[in-house]
Amino acid sequence: MKHKCIIGKINQISTYSNKFIAKRLKEEGLPILQNHIPLFYILPEDGSALLFNEVANIWGISKSSLSDIINKYESQLLIKKCMCSEDKRSVYISLTPEAFYIKQRLESIEAEFLDILLYGFDKAQRKIFDDNIDKAIKNVEKML
Repeated sequence: MKHKCIIGKINQISTYSNKFIAKRLKEEGLPILQNHIPLFYILPEDGSALLFNEVANIWGISKSSLSDIINKYESQLLIKKCMCSEDKRSVYISLTPEAFYIKQRLESIEAEFLDILLYGFDKAQRKIFDDNIDKAIKNVEKML
């Protein structure tokens, strides 16, 4: 299907990327839900912790939703929760060493998709594409 509208083209890329990621998650047997991938990108790979509220703000989801997600992955030993000794209301979360492999696989899957998406683009064209996507996102964020 040929889209004349840029919005349609953006949606088509989004649809293809979602299908690709779902397929690769299943093939790799990764124990995470596709819509939870951002959590593994937000939390540092070095195991350092972020405040629960900070993660909720960065991700842009409700605290109750994040709490459910954190509990799910804590039970799978992929996320660690720590209470702040100075302020019992503050909770820190971090990736466990078991989650580092998952984060690396997610990054590899993303690189695979980008190689497909940007096939035939040279290094300079890839950089321009990435810069322009960032610029477009910033423009839309200002509007909202």
